[in-house]
Amino acid sequence: MEWLNIAGAAITILMGCLGLFVPDKASALTGLIASTPAARAEFRGTLGVTFMFLGAVPLVSESPYAFLTAGACWLGAAIGRIISIVADSGNEAKNWGAVAFELAVACLMLSGEPVRLLS
Repeated sequence: MEWLNIAGAAITILMGCLGLFVPDKASALTGLIASTPAARAEFRGTLGVTFMFLGAVPLVSESPYAFLTAGACWLGAAIGRIISIVADSGNEAKNWGAVAFELAVACLMLSGEPVRLLS
């Protein structure tokens, strides 16, 4: 486990903490509205604890496969967002900023041993 992998996992956990503990801030960051109990539950669960586990499992297990999986998830998010930018006419700076962030975290999670597993 390298420091870049640890940084990616830490960022993932922090993003999860944002969703879990301050869903209104996560709402503002994503541009989605967490105005109902069900919407706040979505932020706390899906954007909160899921991301916390996505970052924590690789750190706890120290498994390059766990880092590979988490990195692939971040890469998938970026790919999905690019598809949305094209399909939904979402060519906006905020979307491209999110793509850059997702790709950066994916690179952190995949650097070193996780990416070597693919060869």
